[in-house]
Amino acid sequence: MTRRLHIGGTSKVQGWELLNANPAPYVDHICNANDLSQFDSNTFEQIYASHVVEHFDYKGELLRTLEEWNRVLVPGGEVLISVPDLDILSALMLQKDKFSGDDRFAIMRMIFGGHVDKYDYYVVGLNEEFLGSFLRTAGYVNIRRVKSLGLFRDTSTMAFKGVAISLNMIATKQIG
Repeated sequence: MTRRLHIGGTSKVQGWELLNANPAPYVDHICNANDLSQFDSNTFEQIYASHVVEHFDYKGELLRTLEEWNRVLVPGGEVLISVPDLDILSALMLQKDKFSGDDRFAIMRMIFGGHVDKYDYYVVGLNEEFLGSFLRTAGYVNIRRVKSLGLFRDTSTMAFKGVAISLNMIATKQIG
């Protein structure tokens, strides 16, 4: 049986088990995404996480989390990750002639989190170079940027004033 894990999702989708730190009727597994010890190694064909990994501290926690996700993936399984793209958001923030102070404040919230609950704080800014490096170090291969992950209508497709702000990447657990 194929198992797929959607980390941080907010609605039930057939064929996906949902993991979230906050309990809700649609959540299958309530825990922090940095500890998947409840799952055996080589359990999931795919792991999907949109705007989740920026919540993990770059001084060890992010790498350990990506390694943990690698552990529970089957060989050849894929991790699909979307994060706020620090390069895009930084460029938008610098356009003072184009965006108002309120607009730039909204961009700042996309960089640091909305702070709507105790989990909505970002502790790392990621771009293709940084996320790719973390993924390589965690043992993933075939790391690639894609325009869209094409699975859910969520933050992976988020845009600000017509500008897509998410970095979407796919990486594979090495076989053998």
